[in-house]
Amino acid sequence: MQISITAIPSLRFPSQTLSGPTHNAVECRKNRTGSSTLFALTRTLVSKALKSNSPDNGRSNPRPSKIIKAMSTPGVLEETIGEESVQQLTPHDQWEWNSRHHWKHWHGLWTMWKPTEGPDIVKTYKSVRSLWPVDEERVHLYHRNQWYETSGEGPDINWEGGPWAMYEYKHSLQDGIWHPNSLDHRIIQFPNGDLGWVQLALKPNDLKSVVFNELHFMPSPDARVAVIIGYDFEGKMGVALMLEETRDSDKRPEPSWQGTIWKHHRDTLEESRNEPLGTFTGMEMSIDTNLQMSIRKAVWKGFKGGLSEEDIKDYILIHLPYGFTAFAPQEAAVGKAHVYYVSWVVNENQVRVLSVSYFSDGRLQHVNSGTYEKSA
Repeated sequence: MQISITAIPSLRFPSQTLSGPTHNAVECRKNRTGSSTLFALTRTLVSKALKSNSPDNGRSNPRPSKIIKAMSTPGVLEETIGEESVQQLTPHDQWEWNSRHHWKHWHGLWTMWKPTEGPDIVKTYKSVRSLWPVDEERVHLYHRNQWYETSGEGPDINWEGGPWAMYEYKHSLQDGIWHPNSLDHRIIQFPNGDLGWVQLALKPNDLKSVVFNELHFMPSPDARVAVIIGYDFEGKMGVALMLEETRDSDKRPEPSWQGTIWKHHRDTLEESRNEPLGTFTGMEMSIDTNLQMSIRKAVWKGFKGGLSEEDIKDYILIHLPYGFTAFAPQEAAVGKAHVYYVSWVVNENQVRVLSVSYFSDGRLQHVNSGTYEKSA
């Protein structure tokens, strides 16, 4: 692949940078690029990147402008402004983008809440997650997780098993990247670094499969933030987790390390939160289980994602620290179309969203990544 996705400003969301040599805080500046120009640039650069990555790709099918598109999730209306293009991705695209953005050593700080029981933190812990290529061609990945207490002392806690060896020919599939930790999950990778590690299907007769979906935002090439919603074996919402990870070494950080982006993770859940004022428009990307990626300009629909009043009675808003708000069913919604929707209010001028949608039969519909700038 000759063109670097990370070098494309419109796909790295240039309105957002991390300050200082140690990235002490997230600083944002409003993207001044015109929306129509941004859409055209995004579509063109993605198309070129795909053609470079796989010669048979790059097929684009513009759709009529100014359409209101009814989503499969009941009650959701997605307002699409201007053209929408569709690109057919390949498993290699997914592998390449994941390699480019995530094959690094990550120091992580995890915070856990039980939102249905109260706002207080239940547990914190740290991790070192290492992903590195075994060969120069980057078709063989080695992945090791180390989990341990927040104090930095004590032995590793091997909750998730591993280490794992992954190979492009074996693990990069037609419906996403299969991680050996779970046959039921796939990594759906976006070219800007955002990803979802999500379940392909919710199984009505196996509630143990209804565990979690993990959505990763990338504030910068050297930092990522994940929001995880988990359900217990009875299908009730169990935990909400938030993870800050920063690029570093495969060694444990000093015990005094308490995060890089925000410097601490000790805040309780907020009881309520106001949505930012104004209208926010921007670019959305959606990838489905056939690896079709659509790109469109759209309007942010608020913390509840545009769900109808009938549907939101079964959902709960979880106001996490640092401007993150999750909107998810209070119980695992087996047998009903639904969505897991996470908004990140980066500042008063920008909102980012990651969401996962499921059909009523429990099959994964698509994963969305959106960045919206204040336009009015």
